Amino acid sequence: MITPRRRTFSHLLAPVVWTAVALAVGAALWSPSDTDPELSPFYLTVSDFAALDRGGPIETSMAMLGVVSLVLLAVARGRCVPVRGLPSFLLAVWGLGLVIAAVVPTDPLTTQLSGSAYVHRYASVAAFAALPAAGLLLARRLGAEPHAGRTARWLRILSFTALAGAALMAYSAGPGGRELIGLVERLLLAGEVTMLGVLGRYIQECAPVTGPVPSRRPGRRRGCPRRRDAG
Repeated sequence: MITPRRRTFSHLLAPVVWTAVALAVGAALWSPSDTDPELSPFYLTVSDFAALDRGGPIETSMAMLGVVSLVLLAVARGRCVPVRGLPSFLLAVWGLGLVIAAVVPTDPLTTQLSGSAYVHRYASVAAFAALPAAGLLLARRLGAEPHAGRTARWLRILSFTALAGAALMAYSAGPGGRELIGLVERLLLAGEVTMLGVLGRYIQECAPVTGPVPSRRPGRRRGCPRRRDAG
């Protein structure tokens, strides 16, 4: 039975996730103009602007997005069987990576990186690699579920888009001489946080798993239980 309190929280889950997504995207797009109008968001990364405005909206929204992702993961583990296992680990890497990257600063506009800047860099790389990997794994698990086919399709599209964006960003950061690296990173960020919103919507529609997970039978895949009426 789903209590009124749990039902209220369930209804608020997806709006909370999408609010965090909107704030993160908004900070990435509009905060650069507040930091220095002469600096171009096309050629500087989100981390570059965050380093110039410590404790500003970029770091705050990224930390909040990481915390919301971890809360979403905690809810998902109790509601949706396909999220358990490796997807849970990857989603934890995403959430923790965002929090670490927000708390540990990088160096502002320099090629000589300090120790904290390396921590920031690798936490960011781990986060942005883990989420599309989790998305592809979940899309594979949900592909055979009739009620989750649309979610699986969007997760697959957004995951491949994010991986393509990550490859372009890696090229821009290396052989490309940072050409348009800021634009590529913002497109990558937009795709990944949209994926998080899609995942939040899917988890909201899952019914809580109140008993032991049934054994898997031939010809049937485990998936998100259909929601049932209370009582």
